[in-house]
Amino acid sequence: MSKNINRRDFLKSLGLAGLSLTGIPALANRVDSIAGDGHTEQATSGNGNGSMTYRYHPLTGDKTSLLGFGCMRWPMVDATDGSGRKVVDQQTVNRLVDYAIEHGVNYFDTSPVYLQRQSETAAGIALSRHPRESYHLATKMSNHHLAKSGLKGKELYQASLDMYHQSFERLRTDYFDNYLIHNVGFENRGLSFLKERVFDNHLIDFLLDERRAGRIRNLGFSYHGETKEVLEFLLSLHDDIHWDFAQLKLNYFDYRHAKNVDLTAKQVYDELTLHSIPVIVMEPLLGGKLATLPTALEEKLRQARPQDSIASWAFRFAGSLPNVRTVLSGMTCMEHLQDNLRTYSPLEPCTKNEFSLLESIATELKY
Repeated sequence: MSKNINRRDFLKSLGLAGLSLTGIPALANRVDSIAGDGHTEQATSGNGNGSMTYRYHPLTGDKTSLLGFGCMRWPMVDATDGSGRKVVDQQTVNRLVDYAIEHGVNYFDTSPVYLQRQSETAAGIALSRHPRESYHLATKMSNHHLAKSGLKGKELYQASLDMYHQSFERLRTDYFDNYLIHNVGFENRGLSFLKERVFDNHLIDFLLDERRAGRIRNLGFSYHGETKEVLEFLLSLHDDIHWDFAQLKLNYFDYRHAKNVDLTAKQVYDELTLHSIPVIVMEPLLGGKLATLPTALEEKLRQARPQDSIASWAFRFAGSLPNVRTVLSGMTCMEHLQDNLRTYSPLEPCTKNEFSLLESIATELKY
């Protein structure tokens, strides 16, 4: 944003002249910095059996594990009441969380709407058995569901606040390390939908106040790449709001070859890096598709690194990008967790030749 245009004229040009952005004065002393290799550390995990890779937030100094636990795919079992519905397998979740924390994972990502609204509760039960300072907790303002149901204006604002406060109760915490505006630019829903959800009703003011009060430590958004104008809008506000991070769908296929979107993952990643916004990676396996490949392509990867799983290549790719702080994985079983721990304990970054190999494979895939 030009330093020669005043704030009100700038907001007016965006159609936001009535937006107060009350949290902005607290941002005056925040310093821009860019995440990179200098913010990476290899540190021994709690049990001494491995060396989890950690990265620092360039503004806050927060140290998070490069492997993050995505809580959208908790293991499920049949309910015992005979209803036929599925419920979270809490005992298995507890074991997975305990093992992850024991081996250095300290970042957990959930949402009020995951798993038929069961994810936050299950995460809260499992994580509350550990000291709060031992993990970083991320959840989301998932009010896109509320807006799609027809709520608008004051009703949407109040329902969004209810969702926010319920997240504290379900997660058994009094602060969130990371809080995201969920699903921006998704399902081809454009800028007007985002403004309706977060800006026209002044919900952004509430979230900024919550960050200033410390109940939100870092404020960001999750972007799926389908609507370019949404990203441009959010980045245009960065000098005022100062996004602490962004969550991005990123993998070695979508990096240059994403389909049905306005921007490839590389284009979004580069823009976020240019604006000094650290990246959290979602969908490093492209919804599981990169865990198994056509036989001929798998053979190329096995020849290069016979000891590695096919999935580990996707995780190494995402973790090798210097502005990535955490790579999320929805791990439903111990086998997946242990494989990812091997990949990131510690990370062996992709070489130039390995990046080229993955690019050649991506060009042959038909996703």
